Amino acid sequence: MKDYIKLKIMGETEWNMIKRSIFFLLFLIFSMNCFATNKIIGNIMSKNLEQQQVFIVDKGEKKSYLLEIKNDNLKIIKEFNDIIIGAGNGDKLKVGDLKTPVGIYYVTGYIPPSKLSSIYGTGAFPLNYPNFVDKLNGKTGYGIWIHGRDPKEDKQASKGCVVLHNKDIDFLKGVNFINTPVIITEHISYTDLMNYNSEKSYWLNFLNEYYESWKNNDINRLSKLIHVKFKDSKHSNYSEYIKRKKRLMELYPEKTIIFDNIKIFKENDSEVVYDFDQYYSAPNITTFGTKRLYLIKEVDDFKIMAEEFIAKPTPDKYKNIAKNEPKQTLPITTSKIEDNNTAHKQIEDNKKDNATQPIVKTATKKSDSKLKKPELSYDEKDIKQFVQDWAEAWMSKDIDRYISFYSEDFKSGGLDYNQWKEDKAGKFSRIRNIKVEISNIKIKPINNNIEITFVQHYQTEAMKNKGLKKLILNKTDKGLKIISEGWSPIK
Repeated sequence: MKDYIKLKIMGETEWNMIKRSIFFLLFLIFSMNCFATNKIIGNIMSKNLEQQQVFIVDKGEKKSYLLEIKNDNLKIIKEFNDIIIGAGNGDKLKVGDLKTPVGIYYVTGYIPPSKLSSIYGTGAFPLNYPNFVDKLNGKTGYGIWIHGRDPKEDKQASKGCVVLHNKDIDFLKGVNFINTPVIITEHISYTDLMNYNSEKSYWLNFLNEYYESWKNNDINRLSKLIHVKFKDSKHSNYSEYIKRKKRLMELYPEKTIIFDNIKIFKENDSEVVYDFDQYYSAPNITTFGTKRLYLIKEVDDFKIMAEEFIAKPTPDKYKNIAKNEPKQTLPITTSKIEDNNTAHKQIEDNKKDNATQPIVKTATKKSDSKLKKPELSYDEKDIKQFVQDWAEAWMSKDIDRYISFYSEDFKSGGLDYNQWKEDKAGKFSRIRNIKVEISNIKIKPINNNIEITFVQHYQTEAMKNKGLKKLILNKTDKGLKIISEGWSPIK
């Protein structure tokens, strides 16, 4: 009898353990499903967009998705598995390298199977590779398509095309796939709602700065957003583009500009494309079309590398706008981003004052009745504190506090003190959080200045990079001030 009771107790205990295990497993599966449903594809954002479909290719996972943006909400329409990509790894750079390109492209048409070899299956959708910015970067090649496959063959790689199952190509035939944007990336960027909205605000604020500088005839502000290697669809370079914009601003200071159906496509952390409808009206001139701005990452921010404009007939809703009367334009953003970064508090006044006290001393010494050049001495601890305080001011996004570390004689990258302040103020207004980490600080005197080099990790909600930063400091009657700044990337 005792053995029976003991056996029964053991059985109940084991059963309870099994039930707990099952409960935990179900909870884990439920949690994973909740996480999966909360994941958002961070490569696509929009504003004032009623409806748009987008195709995205994940080269690493060999998957692709057809998505729909409706009233600025993104959802997956269909998932395509077991896709085939190019035999070569990485981005396509030249003809014959067998690589599938990464970037933002558009479907340009459809080729039926009757005009194709059987290796293309039930049809092909050509892409506009090389696109506008690919050509500027010297990329070559042609014939990059999304197409089907020959059911009699079992190929595991293509010559650079994206290859789907024939049933998937047949599906795309029925969804008006021509002109659909196509994002090809090494890995899709997944995020959560909070970070998605934060990054979306960042990119809308960047576009808003472009818009405001144009609308308000601020050519200096506009020029800071443009890359020095810029080209537009009229083959104008940076200098020609800025001169033309300035001339038009002077000729037509009063104008109507409307951005609508704004789409933001990210291939990765270093390439971004804005695609939107643009209406422009000034006395004796009215244009409408699709504007595409291609951005690339440069040091700690993005610059517009290329601008493409595709003219279209003006929609009826714009035809009643008087050409000579400015109109309230559609807002790109409702407000500037609030600074929610509370991690970096204001440094006490006495610490701030101490950071800018003179910490460089010069000494002269006579030898053989000749005066030698002054030798530089410094307190290494104080200089390192200066750098840390400078980094904190940068992270705080307090432009007055940040610029107090710079000399009025400062110059860097073609910008003087006032231009540097204006440039940074613009970035601070559209970046929500800035994180700067500094390591491996090295200090050495150069004549009457101090050269400081260090490894800098920079990160915002939209980008991150690592580089070698160089600051040149000069002693002034107000303490040490930065007179020059340089940066180079570190892989």
